[in-house]
Amino acid sequence: MKNLKVIQVGAGGFGQSWLNVVMDYSQAELVGIVDVMQENLLEAQRITGLTSDQCYQDLNLAFSEIEADLVLIVTPPKTHKDIAMKALKAGFHVLLEKPITHTLEEAEELIEFSRTIDRKISVSQNYRWRAPIQTAKKLIDKHTIGQVGYLEYEFRKAMKFGGWRDHYSEILLEDMSIHHFDLMRYLLKLEPTAVYAKSFKPGWSWFSGNPAATVAIDFEDDVHVSYFGSWVSRGKETTWNGDIRLVGEKGAIEIIDDKVTLFLVNEQDEIKKEAITLIEMPFDDRTYSFDNMVQSIIHNRIPETAIEDNVKSFKLTCATIKSAQVGEKVKFSNL
Repeated sequence: MKNLKVIQVGAGGFGQSWLNVVMDYSQAELVGIVDVMQENLLEAQRITGLTSDQCYQDLNLAFSEIEADLVLIVTPPKTHKDIAMKALKAGFHVLLEKPITHTLEEAEELIEFSRTIDRKISVSQNYRWRAPIQTAKKLIDKHTIGQVGYLEYEFRKAMKFGGWRDHYSEILLEDMSIHHFDLMRYLLKLEPTAVYAKSFKPGWSWFSGNPAATVAIDFEDDVHVSYFGSWVSRGKETTWNGDIRLVGEKGAIEIIDDKVTLFLVNEQDEIKKEAITLIEMPFDDRTYSFDNMVQSIIHNRIPETAIEDNVKSFKLTCATIKSAQVGEKVKFSNL
């Protein structure tokens, strides 16, 4: 079986780490790189060994000259829709870094356009493929704690990015929380129905926008989620996955410091605590995300995080931002 040929659009800081993912994956061949900044292309050549004639600053020229199967887009969200539509028009499958687009309207436009073209388009939600998440997911799917009643989610980091992220008005909700919102949907196998959010900016914050938020989310089946996140935390930080507690009729599952613990309650209300061995994953999370897309193309199946599914996570993100901005509860039926 021949390797899929890949063009990567975006070779900045995060894009450079993606170059290594593609280069190290056995069923893909990186055949072209596109970036508007010449210095990024020079660094990409150093990382990959590609020649200068395989590296482009002109997107349209690259798409017309390079023979490929898949376009990987690792650029700021405001550019996603236009680049993805050009890639689809040129006959390529598309894998996007999250979020799908900058606005929900752009996402819906991209989805409608993708339905007119026989190509697959997916969004990398790599957090799904991490061992603690997969381990907890297996316990939930086996109904180990019975019907889940509520979920507690906390994320605490102190990050200084620089660049475009520093200027977002809702930097936590726009850039980070979609990972956590997608995990909520993935673990619960339910969809949100309403959200109320309050975002804020502590006095010591180095961001121009709001880097912290507290969010209450109603899901189907009367499941409730309490979420707190901060990019400007002090004290003990969480892992990138955050601290997660799923509480059900028979007990609870905790993902704390990327360790999974199961608590079961018997008929005498005695609690049994058990440390759960993590599932071994064949790849790191981003490689697994990339693999899911590649295998979907090879075997002609729908990617697990195809945009029709992922837009639901993005819709929760947009609804949360709207609630924070207007100071009111937002019902999904009104979106």
